[in-house]
Amino acid sequence: MDSEIAVNAADIFLREIPEVKVGITSSNKIHPVVKEELQFLRIDEISQEKLLDTLYFIHGSDFILNDASAYQDEKSNLGKKFWLGQGNLVVKGGCDFSQNSITSENESDRLKQFALFRVESYGFHKNHCIEALDYCAGNIEDSLYLLYSKYFNKSYPSSIIETELTPEELLEQRLDEKSSLESIYEKAFEEKVKNAVWILKLKLDYLVNIFHKKNPEIPKKLSSKTVNKKQKCKLFIGGNCKYGDKCRFSHEIEETKVDVNAHLNEFVFELEIRFQQGSQYPLESPLIFLRTNAILPPLVNLHICQRLLEEADNLAKDGTPSVYTIAELLQNSDEITQHLKKNIIFLNPNMKLFDVKKTISQRKQTSSHYKKGMTNKDNKRIYTMEEILKEDYNIVRKFQQKLEKCEYLKMLTSRKNLPVWNYMKDILNTLESSQVIIISGETGCGKSTQVPQYILDDWIVKYKPESKKHINIVCTQPRRISAIGVAERVAEERLEKVGSTVGYQIRLESKLSASTRLSFCTTGILLRRLESDPLIPEVSHIVVDEVHERSEESDFLLMILRDMLPLRPDLKVILMSATLDAELFSSYFGNIPIMEIPGRTFPVQQYFLEDIFDISRYVLEEGGEYSRKIHNDKGFLEYELKSSEAVMVSEKPRPALKDEHLNFRQICSRYQNYSELTCKNIFLMDPEKINNDLIEHVLTWIVSDHDFPDKGTILIFLPGIAEITNLYDQLKDHPVFGLRANRFILLPLHSSLSSEEQAAIFRKPKGGMRKIVLSTNLAETSITIDDCVYVIDTGKMKEKRFDPNRNMESLETAWVTRANALQRKGRAGRVMEGMCFHLYTEHRFKHNFLGQPVPEIHRVPLEQLILNIKLLETFEEKDLKTVIGSLIEPPSIDSVESSISRLQSVGALDRNLELTALGHHLAFLPVDVRIGKLILYGAIFSCVDAVLTMAACLSFKSPFLTPFDKKELANEKKMQFSTGFSDQITVFTAYKKWLAAYKKSTQTGRNFANENYLSFKTLISISDIKHQFLELLVDIGFVSANLKGTRRMGEDYVASLTGPEFNRNGENLRLLSSILGAALYPNVVKILTPSKSFIMSAAGAVPKDITSKDLQFATMQEKVFMHPSSVNYKTSYFPSPYLVYQEKVRTSRIFFRDCSMVPLISLVLFTGFDLDIKVHNGLTFISLENGWILLQVEEHKVAEMIKMIRLELFNLLEEKIRDPSLNLLHSEKSNSIISTILHLISS
Repeated sequence: MDSEIAVNAADIFLREIPEVKVGITSSNKIHPVVKEELQFLRIDEISQEKLLDTLYFIHGSDFILNDASAYQDEKSNLGKKFWLGQGNLVVKGGCDFSQNSITSENESDRLKQFALFRVESYGFHKNHCIEALDYCAGNIEDSLYLLYSKYFNKSYPSSIIETELTPEELLEQRLDEKSSLESIYEKAFEEKVKNAVWILKLKLDYLVNIFHKKNPEIPKKLSSKTVNKKQKCKLFIGGNCKYGDKCRFSHEIEETKVDVNAHLNEFVFELEIRFQQGSQYPLESPLIFLRTNAILPPLVNLHICQRLLEEADNLAKDGTPSVYTIAELLQNSDEITQHLKKNIIFLNPNMKLFDVKKTISQRKQTSSHYKKGMTNKDNKRIYTMEEILKEDYNIVRKFQQKLEKCEYLKMLTSRKNLPVWNYMKDILNTLESSQVIIISGETGCGKSTQVPQYILDDWIVKYKPESKKHINIVCTQPRRISAIGVAERVAEERLEKVGSTVGYQIRLESKLSASTRLSFCTTGILLRRLESDPLIPEVSHIVVDEVHERSEESDFLLMILRDMLPLRPDLKVILMSATLDAELFSSYFGNIPIMEIPGRTFPVQQYFLEDIFDISRYVLEEGGEYSRKIHNDKGFLEYELKSSEAVMVSEKPRPALKDEHLNFRQICSRYQNYSELTCKNIFLMDPEKINNDLIEHVLTWIVSDHDFPDKGTILIFLPGIAEITNLYDQLKDHPVFGLRANRFILLPLHSSLSSEEQAAIFRKPKGGMRKIVLSTNLAETSITIDDCVYVIDTGKMKEKRFDPNRNMESLETAWVTRANALQRKGRAGRVMEGMCFHLYTEHRFKHNFLGQPVPEIHRVPLEQLILNIKLLETFEEKDLKTVIGSLIEPPSIDSVESSISRLQSVGALDRNLELTALGHHLAFLPVDVRIGKLILYGAIFSCVDAVLTMAACLSFKSPFLTPFDKKELANEKKMQFSTGFSDQITVFTAYKKWLAAYKKSTQTGRNFANENYLSFKTLISISDIKHQFLELLVDIGFVSANLKGTRRMGEDYVASLTGPEFNRNGENLRLLSSILGAALYPNVVKILTPSKSFIMSAAGAVPKDITSKDLQFATMQEKVFMHPSSVNYKTSYFPSPYLVYQEKVRTSRIFFRDCSMVPLISLVLFTGFDLDIKVHNGLTFISLENGWILLQVEEHKVAEMIKMIRLELFNLLEEKIRDPSLNLLHSEKSNSIISTILHLISS
C-alpha cells in the first residue's frame, strides 16, 4: 500500500477496519523489494587538477584522455538493478549542520572545513589555501607560513643573521616591547600565543567608509495624510496639557525604532603579528596579517599587509622594533589609501603554489632505497661442532650425578608405573632397526612424556666421547598448550628447569638453550624451520604426536618427512597417537612397524540413549519441542502403536538405515529388548536437536540416590557456544543445579574464554560442591579435567568445512566419529570408575558414525598449503598438483583448483602456477594470505603500527570479551570504541587506548582492560604478535628498523622503532579502510535497501527512516547476513554501500564477520576488480566486476583519469613488491602517484 492509498483509507474509515477472514487464507508474507542505490563518484575540481597534473608529469605534455565517443552507448535500463534518485540532495561548498550522528569521519571533515575557513579569512585565494593545507597535512600555522612566503616572496625562517645579541636578549627586547604595547593599547592588545602571536584590535573607519558606503536616504513622497499631519503639542511633550483630547495639536507618542542589525555594522580589524620559532625579531620583520569581519574586495588585506611589511623590513635593518610603528601606519588613512591605488600583482588564483615539474626537479636527491634493517636473528650465535660436543659431555656428566638423588629415584618410580615403561626396550630396539615407527597408545599410557625421554636416556647411557654421536630430538604437538605442558612435565621428571636439556618453542615464546637436546614445539614451528633449512641436518629424531587428529599441518609434515627420508638416512621418525588408523600410516611410509600400548584408565560404564530411557523413565511428549514432525494427523502415533501390537514383527531393518527413517514397527523390531516407552521415545525424538530437557533429566538422575559415586565433576559435551549458553541459562535457575542452591558450580568451557576463565575448570570446589562443566570438544584431548567421573555426550560437534565452489567456510553441527565418542568416554575414567551417558543409540554409534574424523585438509581452503609447497626447495622441480596428490589422503581436484584460482586473484600465483613477487612475501608470512597482504600494504603506505595491530587481531583473536552474565554491558563498552564503520579499526582504537593506559603502569593497563571488558592477556599477545610481524617485515626488506636488543613480553615499541616515516598515515581512517579493502578483496558485500517509503505527519508525508533491520546484504554469489558481533550490526546508514569482510561462515545462516566499510574511491583504486568504463543513455559509469558494482561520474574525463591513475598505482605496487627496500617517497614518479592517491582518498 503506497502513501496516497493509505491517506485516502484513513480519510474514509473513522476507525480501524477489523481483519475479517473467511475460510482458509494464505498468510504469505510480502517481502519488500530491495536493491542497491545507484552511487555517484564525485571528485572536486582541485582533486581533478591534481590528478591531471600527475598524469601529465608521468606521460608528458602530449598525454590525451579518451572521450565518451570512444565507447558504445549500451542504453541499459538501470532501474531494474538500482534505485534511481533515492539519494540525498548534494549541496556543494556548504557545511552540514543536520542532527546526524557524529562519526569520527564527519569530525575529520569538519576540522578540514574549519581549517580552510580560518586560512581563507586572511585574504588568500581559496585554491591556494586548499593546496597549502594539503601540503602541510592540515596544519593551519604551517599553511599560513607557506602562503605568506609564496605571496610576499619571503623565506621563513630566514637565514641566520650575524649579531652579538643572544636569543635570550632578543626575547627580552620582545618582552619589553610587549609591555609598552599593553600600556599604550590596554585591552586592545592581546598576546594570543605566548611569544608567538600578538593581536591588536583597531577601528579603521576610513576603510569602512571606502568599502561600506551607506546608501543615501531616498526622500519619501509625502502622502496627503502626511501633509495634513498635526503639529506636536509642546505642552504634551513637556508632560502637561490641560486641553486633553480637545487640544488642536497632536498628542501622538513617537515610537523609538531599535535597529536589530546594528551589531552587523560594528566592524573590527585585527592586526595579527606572528613570530616563527627561532625568529630573530627585531633584526628581521615578523609575519604581518590583517583580519576583519568587514567584507573587503579580494586581496585588499594583502595589499595593506605588503605596505606594513615594507615598513617592518626597513626598521629591521636597524634592529628597531616595528609593531607600534606599523600599527600607527595602519591607522594613517592617507598613507594606506594612497597605497591601495597602486597596482600590485599577487599569485594568480588559477596558478598552483608548486609547479609539479619544477618542484620535483628541485627536490633534493636522496637515497632511492631504505637501509636494510636488523633483527636479533643477526645476532644469533652459531655453535661450532667442538662446542656442541663439549656441551654433550657436560649433559651426560650432570645426568649421571642425578641418578643417585632421592628425588630423581622417586620420580623414576612413578614413571615405571606407566604402561609404556614395559615397552621401552621394544621401542628402542624397533627404532634401531627401522627409520620410521608407529606407536599407537591409549590415553594415559604415558607415550607423550616418556618415549622422547627413552630416546634421550638411551643416548646418554651409550654415550662415548670418541664416537662424536650427537642427538637433537624435536617433538611436535598440535597445540601450544600441549607443547608447554608436556615440556614442563618432562623437565620436572628430570629435576631441571624448562630451557635446560628440555625446552619448548611456540609462536611468540621460546625456552631453548645451547644445552637443549629435547625440544617440544607446535607443528607450524617445525614447518617454518623446514622452509629455511629443508633437511635440518642438526636434528636426529622427529617425534610427531597426536597424528590421529589429521590436521592440515600434520598431514603436510608427514608428506615432507616421507620425501626427506631418502635424503636423510640418519633421521629417525616416530609417529604417535591415542587412536590411530595405523595401517593407513604404515602403508603410507612403506609398511613400517606398528607398536600398540594399552592405556591406564579405570573402567567406564557406557549407557546409550535406549539405556538412559529405560533407566530414567524419561517421557518425550508428541508434538513437543524436541520431537520430530512425523505426520499431520494427530492420531497417527496411536494408529502406529496399535498396528505394531497387532502385526507380528518380521525381520529387522537394514543396519545402514537410520532410526529417523524407520516406522514405529521397525523401531520396535530394532530395539525389541527395550520397553515400549523407550521405543516410542526413540521414534518421536528429533536426533538433530540438542535436548536440554533430557540433559537436565540425566543430571537429576546422576545426583539422585543410587549405588554410583556421588562425587566428581560432571562433564557435558555440547557442539558450540550457542548450545552452551542455552543450557547454562536453563540450569542457572534450576532449584537443584542453579546458583542459589549452592550445591553445584556451572562452568562453561570453549576456546573463546580467556585463560583466567579456563583456569576455573581446574580449581577444586569448596565446601563439598561439585562442578558441572559445559564444554565443546575442547575437553576431548586438549584439556584434561582430572576429577571428572561423569560424562554426558550429546554426540555433536562443530566442524569447519569449506565449500570451494562458493568460497565459503561453514561451521556446521555434525555427528562425532566413533574415535571422538571413545575419547569422550575415556574422560570419565581418569581417577576412578566412571559413567558415560551417550545421548544417541548404540545402533547409531556402531553403524552410522564414521570411524575417524574427516582429515582437516578435506575441510579447509588450501591457499596456505599451496604457498608453503611452492616455497620449499624440496618440491621446487615438481608439479604442484602432483605434490598435493602425494598427501596421505589428498583433497579433491575442485578444492585444489579453487584455491589456485583465489591465489591468482590476489596476485600470489601467475598463470604458470609460479610464485609472483607478492606470493613469495605472502608465503613467508605465517598468516592467511589476505592478512599477509594487509601487512605488506601497511608498510607500503606508511601506516605500519596501525595495520600491524589490526593484522595481529585478525590472525589471533579479538580482545573484546563477552561474559555470560554481562553481554549487554560488554557490548555497550565495545560500541564506545566504534570507529570508521569498521570492526578492524574499532579493535585498533581500543588497543591504542589500552596501550596509552598500559604505558603509565601495568596496573593501569589491567584496570582499563577490566573496565572495558577487554582481555588483558589477549592485548599482551597482540603486542607480541605485532613485533613478530615487524621482524618479518624487516627480514624481507619492507621496513628499515633496528630491532636488535631485548624486549619484555607485552611491551609495544612498534611505533617508536619504525618512526614517523613508516607511520605518517597511521591516523588516516580513510586510508586504513582502503588498505583493508585492498587486502580483503574479493570478499566484498554490497548493502541493499528497500524503496523509500513515506509516513503521514501533521506536516504531511515525510520519508520513513530506514532501520538496520531494513538493510540486506549480498555478495556476488548470494544473500548473506552480518554477524551480530560486528559494531556495524545495528547501523542503519553507511556513507558507502560496500563492505569488505574477513570470513564468511555458515551456522544457522550465512554470516560475514569482521567487516569494514570501504569508501567508493578506495573501492575503485585499491581493490583487484577489473575496471571498465561504460556509457548508458549518454551518462558515464565506472564498472567493476562486469557491472556488479556500477558508479556514475559527473564528467567522462573523471572516469578516464581514475582508470589511468589506478593503473599507475598497480604498476607502482608491483615494482615495490619486486624491490621491497625501494623508497617510494624518494622517487620522483612514485612520490607524485602516492601523494595524489592519498589526496583522493583523504579529500
